[in-house]
Amino acid sequence: MWTPETNTSKNLTLWITHECNLNCVFCRDSENKRTKGFMTLEEVQHALFSAKEKGITTILIGGGEPTLHPNVIEIAKMCKNFDFFTVITTNYTKPEIIKSLDGICNTINISLYPENEDIIPYQKDFKSNLYLKVLLYKGRFKTKEEFDSFIDKYEKRIPHIGFCCMRGHTTWCKEHKQIDWLDSLPIDNVVMTDRGNPCFIYRGFPIDRKDLSIFKKSHMMVDVRGLLYDENGKWVLNNRE
Repeated sequence: MWTPETNTSKNLTLWITHECNLNCVFCRDSENKRTKGFMTLEEVQHALFSAKEKGITTILIGGGEPTLHPNVIEIAKMCKNFDFFTVITTNYTKPEIIKSLDGICNTINISLYPENEDIIPYQKDFKSNLYLKVLLYKGRFKTKEEFDSFIDKYEKRIPHIGFCCMRGHTTWCKEHKQIDWLDSLPIDNVVMTDRGNPCFIYRGFPIDRKDLSIFKKSHMMVDVRGLLYDENGKWVLNNRE
């Protein structure tokens, strides 16, 4: 999901695991769940050295659910020691681990789900910047008024909220990506993301319109299998010796 901090081609995603404790129908990583295990600290260190050499400035720690990794705190510290801007994305089902990452990660992206709606933290209780990520799909908010009420409620906890539409990478996503009221929103501004998506700004909050994507550009990614995409977004896993 687009955020101001990650709107750059100079980032590396570390998929430190594909394992997850949820089973969301819209999960873009669902096809990788058969890839079990965790990145080792040695693999992480190798990736960070490579990223530094290639001019990468931002590390995105993700999954799967990264807080399932037994060494996620150590990995975040490694990223910090390399002087990377460090971001982690989590489903916030393990709040005690996320609290341990406070002040280590620059930004903590929290994906909102029914499982965590009642335990979403307050920015005032964290040193790291919190960013609430909300997926938009048919039926999530039935009207503009319901959407506005959601913003009114959660911006008091976390001032930074980002919304994201779906491209349609699963059958469920294709069936639920059309949102009737979305195109009638009075938009403040439109920003193009580095991934080729128009990002609508509404009430100061970004809505990443992946459903209107002009092109899809990947960035540098590494997981437990090794390098997936190089710094130019080229798929390289099958080309490795």
